[in-house]
Amino acid sequence: MSSGSQGTQARTGSGHGLGGRNRPAKVSISFPGFGVASLANFSTGIAWLNPGIFVGMAVLSALIAVPAGHVGRFRGRRLDGEGRGTALLGIVVGWLLLFVCALAVLAYIGLIAGLAVLADAF
Repeated sequence: MSSGSQGTQARTGSGHGLGGRNRPAKVSISFPGFGVASLANFSTGIAWLNPGIFVGMAVLSALIAVPAGHVGRFRGRRLDGEGRGTALLGIVVGWLLLFVCALAVLAYIGLIAGLAVLADAF
């Protein structure tokens, strides 16, 4: 292979699959997937035993995904757009995951407060 074709292959990232050399873009889409899977455990019933662990794992996954997505977008600019869309998806899903977790925590706090008011009424 000539040096010219190696340079073209390195710029296009051919043969590297999703994200190629832009590893932060792959990380930014993987971690929200872990967080969504963690929250999906509520549908199976196992997460209801200790919901704090599963919501905490989802928050941690989102907190890793958002900065990794920003790094992936920045790196994608230097790599001719490689992985920028994947990184953007990781950013959006990470923020949505944080929003859903915040709503879940607020709903839990509201439930506890409502039960306390109800118990105090009797």
